[in-house]
Order: sequence, then structure tokens, then C-alpha cells
Amino acid sequence: MKVTSALLASSAFATSADISAHLIAADGSFWQNAGKLTANADAILRSWNGKFDKEMDDAFHMCTSGSYTDQQIIWECGKKVTKATFDKNPNFNLMGRYAASQFHQLDQNGDGKLNFEEFKRGFAGFFSTVGSTLVDIFDADGNGVLEGQENHDMHFGLNNIWDEFSSDKNRKLITPILDTWVGSDLDKNVDTLSKAEMTEQAILHSVPYW
Repeated sequence: MKVTSALLASSAFATSADISAHLIAADGSFWQNAGKLTANADAILRSWNGKFDKEMDDAFHMCTSGSYTDQQIIWECGKKVTKATFDKNPNFNLMGRYAASQFHQLDQNGDGKLNFEEFKRGFAGFFSTVGSTLVDIFDADGNGVLEGQENHDMHFGLNNIWDEFSSDKNRKLITPILDTWVGSDLDKNVDTLSKAEMTEQAILHSVPYW
């Protein structure tokens, strides 16, 4: 299932059924992307060339005060993030579900834990999957970037999802994020959002929750 611009723009007030359909589409796209991008995590990290080292370190130490994380630690960490964002849907826990599904790829030495280097691969895989999925579900013409009406539809769709699943308290926190997707112009075209740019936006706008 693909969410098209026409579907997202069909009503200024999306119903719960519409929003659920969008989430189902996003969920399907997310898991299709997750395995492929996690397997490519080393190349993604090389392409970043240290750009998000601080964010990765902050995320790691948000989850643990020790030298490793594991599935249970990341699950609990994901619950905290969900409470600060999708608090009306506490079972969402995308971070925890991602870690559970991809742990076998991330735990390279098979010890049941992720050291910081392994965690960084998970960070790269997770956020690249988020960025790619956001482009995929709003990219009506399938050209791999969001532009024009697609950018509007992305804002519209995400705002409706947040209104459905985030409380007023959290909605006030998230509004500036949804209203301004700026600061990522990796392709020198300010009118488009590529998957790499959307990944960067997902990372930068997650920082307040760490």
C-alpha cells in the first residue's frame, strides 16, 4: 500500500481511519527498509564522516550509563521516547521494535549486547530507515525525493498523526518541528527533501528528546 498525495490531501480533517491507514502504510515501508539499510549501516556511517558523533553519543548515554546496551535496555529507552512523543499510543515504541528485529545484524560479536560501535550501526540503520520511509510514503511520483505538493502533504500527514497520538502537552513541543523542516540542503536544492536530508532532519529533531 502506498499513501499518495491525493489521498493525504483529500480532506483537511483526516479521520481516525485515514490516519490508521497512513500508519499501516508507513509501518510496512519501515520494515521493508529496515533490514536493507541496517545491513548497509557501515557505509552510512562512513558517509556521515563523524557528522553525528555527538548525537550518537548522547543517544547511547540516554539509554545506558554503562558501556553497553541490550534489547531490554533499548526497549525501556524506546518507551521513554514514546511517552514523550506518541504518548496516546504507548505500545508504538518504534525504537524498541527496531532493535528487537535487527539485533542479530547489530550484535556483531554475538554476545547479546551492543557496545558503542555496534550501537552506532543501529543508530545509522534506524534513522536512515525513518528518513527513507518518510520519503517513500509521501513520494507520489516515485522519484525518490519530496518536492512541491509532496512536501505540503508530508507536513499535513505528520501533523494529523501527531494530533491523533500525541497529547496537547506533547503537541506543543512537536509543533515547531512539524512547521519547520529546514537546515538540510545536502543536494543544494532548497525545494526538495531527499532521503538523506530527511534522515538528517529525523536525527536533528530527535535531539530534544535525549
